[in-house]
Amino acid sequence: MHWIDWAILIAFLAYTIWDGTRHGKESSNIEGFFLANRSMPWWAMGLSVMATQASAITFIGTTGQAYVEDMRFVQIYLAVPFAMILLCVTLVPFFHKLQNFSAYEVLEERFGLKTRLFTSLLFLFSRGLGLGIIIAAPSYVLALLLDFPLAPTILIIGITATFYTMVGGISGVIHTDVKQMTVMLFGLIFSFYWIITSLPPDVSISDSFYLAGTLGKLEALDLNFDISEKYNIWTGVIAALFLMLSYFGTDQSQVQRYLTAVSLKDARKSLLLTAYAKIPMQFFILLLGVMLYVFYIFGPAPLTFRSVEPDTVQNSEIVAGEVLEQEYQAAYLKRKEAARDLLESKNQNNAQAFVEADNYLNEIRDKEQERQERITQSSINDTNYIFPYFIVNEIPIGIIGLIIAGIFAAALSSIDSELNALSTVFIVDWYRRLNKNERSEAWYLKSSRAVTLFWGLLATLAALALGETRSIIELVNKVGSYFYGSILGIFILLLWVKKANGFGALTGLICGMSSVFIFDRLYDNPETGVYQFVMPWSNIPEGFEKTIEYLWLNPLGTGVVVSVGFLLSVVWEKVRSNE
Repeated sequence: MHWIDWAILIAFLAYTIWDGTRHGKESSNIEGFFLANRSMPWWAMGLSVMATQASAITFIGTTGQAYVEDMRFVQIYLAVPFAMILLCVTLVPFFHKLQNFSAYEVLEERFGLKTRLFTSLLFLFSRGLGLGIIIAAPSYVLALLLDFPLAPTILIIGITATFYTMVGGISGVIHTDVKQMTVMLFGLIFSFYWIITSLPPDVSISDSFYLAGTLGKLEALDLNFDISEKYNIWTGVIAALFLMLSYFGTDQSQVQRYLTAVSLKDARKSLLLTAYAKIPMQFFILLLGVMLYVFYIFGPAPLTFRSVEPDTVQNSEIVAGEVLEQEYQAAYLKRKEAARDLLESKNQNNAQAFVEADNYLNEIRDKEQERQERITQSSINDTNYIFPYFIVNEIPIGIIGLIIAGIFAAALSSIDSELNALSTVFIVDWYRRLNKNERSEAWYLKSSRAVTLFWGLLATLAALALGETRSIIELVNKVGSYFYGSILGIFILLLWVKKANGFGALTGLICGMSSVFIFDRLYDNPETGVYQFVMPWSNIPEGFEKTIEYLWLNPLGTGVVVSVGFLLSVVWEKVRSNE
């Protein structure tokens, strides 16, 4: 990377630290530190929510997902507007009326301290684990991008976010998020513009869409109902609705945003901003990945965007790699020629020849990936390196630094929010609630900063220990799906099931988490109809596939918690009345 790009990146990181820490003076007590004294404008909260959502995982992983597959991933966001409207009517006014610090404080009055602590513990565990992934995932990519060691990259991202969050509190987090969102949007829009302008002069935008459509890359909707399929319209409208309701309505990192609002109206407006903007933004990012695929039909693309060649490699594997490279170059030229033929004469024969040439080229890419996996004895995938490769090799000097700053911004805007939320829950739901000694506001403020530092260091160490993943955008949603549905079930019992009590709610929550674990590890053989439970440390039997995909774990967890919680509450009351 050119020194100009390095200078831009360093200047951005320095400004972020300054901007985040300068708001520390507004945090004279824990209400200022955690809730900005409930004084944030709605547009800042809304942009902060979007910045947290548009993490480096979205920036890098979603574009790669569209490049490798298609645009069906956008379906999981179809539920966002419905979720936002429902939350504006239900949980937002509920939380605003109570004026609490934590989303889980409200559980104690109705269901008891154990339910409050267990629910908040699930949040701490799930978001703590997710935070390690949020730091690790972009660090692996950025380390290769910058030709920089991995460990220092992780430390730069983790420590930078920890420092300004620890000093500036939620006010610093929201103000930096707004600027970071601006940098991210610039990076995405400029990249799209550069792809369009870098296509051959005789290839128009409509030609690009035609080629992408011929390959099925523009497929965004799948109407088939299948719970074993990750992305279809039913997954997006039904299963993802539970995920979004739980994430925006019960996850402290999001609830904390609208708890900082001046009024209920402002809190609702911040969520509605996300409702209006989320789907278009995700659609645009996916379309960017598709256009990147079209760009590399005409421009030189490597056999793999993530090459790993250890020092000691068998000669047979070296020869196999050379053969695959030769086959790939020939296949690349054949596909390029087929694309030209199709644009000149748009008929069925040319379309079929183009699709076959594309399939053959991707078969060679798959073989190269298998070769690298044999060499490294580990899972290797280049999905998360496609967009960064384009940035470094195609974007002009100066703009590269800004776009990489956008990736850093995306990572930081997610990390700071999670850190502040983790600290809030730990201090409010655990430390202050269980501490029997009277402490001053100054004491709790110091403790809050210390806990922020603790979570930041813990997440950074976890990131150093984590390995690469095939699709970082999927992994984060999978981690969330393990917990979100069950937590949502507790709040449904709280608001709408009058007969629910503490015994039923806590037992239902445990049953919900257990059911999610069981069904997540359930596999079936489509040919024999045999089902098998597979432990996490065991190999999946040959011929077996997932019975239920991860997004459907959300309504499953919610349903089990509500039904078990209601039934056990009724039984418990009958037992007590007969005593």
